[in-house]
Amino acid sequence: MTETITSKTFRLTSPGVFEEQLVEREVKENDVEVRPYLASVCHADLRYYTGNRRKEALDAKLPMSLFHEGLGRVVSSKHPSFKVGDRVVIVPSIPGYVLRNETKDACCKNCQDGGDDNYCLNGEFLGSGYDGIGQSNLVISGSNLVHVPEDVVDNVAILAELCSVSLYAINRAGKLTTPNSPKIAIFGDGPVGYLTAAALRFVYGVEKENLLVFGAVEEKIAQFESFAMTALVHDYDFKSEQGVNAVFECTGGKFSSGAINQAIDLVDRDSKIILMGVTEDLVGINTRDILEKGIQLIGSSRSTVREFEQLMDAFQQPDYQNVLRQLIPEDVFVIRSPKDMEEAMDHDAHNRGWKKTYLQLEW
Repeated sequence: MTETITSKTFRLTSPGVFEEQLVEREVKENDVEVRPYLASVCHADLRYYTGNRRKEALDAKLPMSLFHEGLGRVVSSKHPSFKVGDRVVIVPSIPGYVLRNETKDACCKNCQDGGDDNYCLNGEFLGSGYDGIGQSNLVISGSNLVHVPEDVVDNVAILAELCSVSLYAINRAGKLTTPNSPKIAIFGDGPVGYLTAAALRFVYGVEKENLLVFGAVEEKIAQFESFAMTALVHDYDFKSEQGVNAVFECTGGKFSSGAINQAIDLVDRDSKIILMGVTEDLVGINTRDILEKGIQLIGSSRSTVREFEQLMDAFQQPDYQNVLRQLIPEDVFVIRSPKDMEEAMDHDAHNRGWKKTYLQLEW
């Protein structure tokens, strides 16, 4: 007999509207039942809530519970690595072979060729066409959970998903420096740029003098000064800089084109530009100098379990924790109803700032 559980799910049914729905979840071999208790709002969640997605995307994906950044407690487990009461961070990118309890060889071409799980052609992602963390009883494979160490507090641990995206981009890029080109640069003074710079400094040990961060807002770029070299983009001579072997573009949107072309001017020959900023529009870039310099463009999206495991170790560093605290909000929104969730999302939509928005889920 198939085992099922009932989950109270706060689903986004249309932009700006959450509704409570009871949903039956099947519990299979290696699955874990998790009760989410803390979630963090991502800009992607906000795009769904505000309707800032193409109509066809909204029609295809709603109704849906949002959120892919979260912590939970194990309620029941059919996976040998987890027991009732364990505190876990949830890995939102679920490859198809994990969903179906198959081997990678039985999945898609990407998985058969040894590709990373976040690029599985049959995969799902929490809160993106697949019910996310905004529910009382999340059923997910133990392969998508990572234990949180006792000495890592909740408000730091919940940053794992956001940090993992930056860490994956670093892991994906491979060798980032050479003896004659020891510098790495980041374009973007928002949270993604901040966390990418922090990962380079505290996970990979890049020295401050070799870590350059470029931004457009003086108040934002000042946040980086304790662990990186900083400069404003509008008064910097990018062509005069030497020794930069890799650039991480973390701007996105309408600023992508400018940042990519400045990065092309900045880097040495035979270098790398890693693209992390998301934009819905096509952007113009200087292909002539890409060819002349032999620059590699590397795209990076989402992350894997590996990055979450790396971060649970790295988060135990006091210096890393102190840097991450710049993103932690002073208050959290307590969520007991769909109306509470709407109020929290409305607040986030009208008060976009440096710090994250945390949701304390009380079921």
